[in-house]
Amino acid sequence: MRKTIIIIIIQLISLNTIKSQVFDIHNIQIKGDQNKYINIAVLGDGYTINEQQSFVDKATILIDDLFSQEPWSNYKNYFNIFAIKVISNESGIKHPNISPDCAGSMVPTSNPNNFFGTSFDYYGIHRLVVPTDSQKITSVLASNLPDYDIVIVIANTSFYGGSGGSYATVTTYPTAKEILIHELGHSAGSLADEYYAGDMYNAERANMTQQSNPNLIKWKNWLNNSPIAIIPHGTSGVSSTWFKPTTNACKMEIFDVPFCNVCKENIIENFHLKVNPIVNYTPANNTTINSSNQFINFNLTELMKPIPNTLNIKWQLDSNIFNTNLETYQINQTSLTNGTHTLTATVVDETPFVKTNNHSTIHYNTVTWTIQKNNLGISTVAESNQIGISIYPNPSIDKLNVEVNLEKSSNFSLELVDLNGKIIQTIENKGVLEGKNISSFDVSKLSKGNYIIALKINGANYSKIFVKQ
Repeated sequence: MRKTIIIIIIQLISLNTIKSQVFDIHNIQIKGDQNKYINIAVLGDGYTINEQQSFVDKATILIDDLFSQEPWSNYKNYFNIFAIKVISNESGIKHPNISPDCAGSMVPTSNPNNFFGTSFDYYGIHRLVVPTDSQKITSVLASNLPDYDIVIVIANTSFYGGSGGSYATVTTYPTAKEILIHELGHSAGSLADEYYAGDMYNAERANMTQQSNPNLIKWKNWLNNSPIAIIPHGTSGVSSTWFKPTTNACKMEIFDVPFCNVCKENIIENFHLKVNPIVNYTPANNTTINSSNQFINFNLTELMKPIPNTLNIKWQLDSNIFNTNLETYQINQTSLTNGTHTLTATVVDETPFVKTNNHSTIHYNTVTWTIQKNNLGISTVAESNQIGISIYPNPSIDKLNVEVNLEKSSNFSLELVDLNGKIIQTIENKGVLEGKNISSFDVSKLSKGNYIIALKINGANYSKIFVKQ
């Protein structure tokens, strides 16, 4: 995905002392267009010009390890992966030996001239290995891979260490793969540690909260799936007011175990936010079709498919919905009436790692063809879109919010419907801008039970269930 802001940042930086440098790039995996796939940049620090093959070998091993574990293994097809051969003047990682817990670490004091200033002892914690010169990282990315989405830094030292934050950093210690996957839980999955790291790290995350009500907690949809529960981080003090979903059963707490279901779900949600799995389609935009064939094919010609493929495809022609789960839809042009018609292909990832039926947000990926037929033939205009629909609080007592996130401005209508199909309240058809759009219903006078939120976006229908308490 393109990082347009990076251009502004690098222009500001270049006014100071940092000069852009272009390095050789080794392609670990290329799946497609950098503007459409998720791009991982792997940077080395403390590798001299003669150690670049060692860096590439280590990067390749770590990437193979990463994509051998769920949920990364299921979404390997979503990624381009590049190893950028950053050259340091001297080999190794800095160790100022100033942290209280340095004693017994066996790491010698050192101060090599490495490129990103990667060092042990960051923030007074010996094992916290961090590339300290973030401006140089920004500069290298802008010059070598401006379309990056995820950044990994491999520190050239065999001693234990790593960190999360903006960049997942890892050393070449024997358990490096477990460190990296854990740190990417922070950097790429926006997850908290499931051990108590200290009061300064407390924050509302997908797997950390101060909410303990089982009907409202973020992972309520997983509570019936062992070992997910509502577990306090500690028995007293501030730690006892913060809760996590597991104990000793998630990679965000200990190594050599899988991510828990709560963490898998949020990592996948971050993948969903970054890309549209509909990569290419035909007919392309502004296409005139002059064909004597009775049937005209509309195709999703390139999809990012999870492993195994959990994408579901629905087609809608005007008001008629077809759950064919096929990548091609045929229109009989002889039976198509003159005038304007709308054909929409909607792709949803129905992975079991996301509790879709009760999940707070469902992501729809669409292509809509506006079809104009007249006596001269058929012309089409195509446009892709990403749609996120959230309903909260669900269940609701008095007020229900419907949040729709749109990649592009769209026509939008919304109805509150009972299970018998009776329309209770309507928001008239209107145009809404790209980004977040929130509508609210007063549901305080409704009887308890299940209701349907029915939405129409650019002619295509979507629906979600909510519960009135």
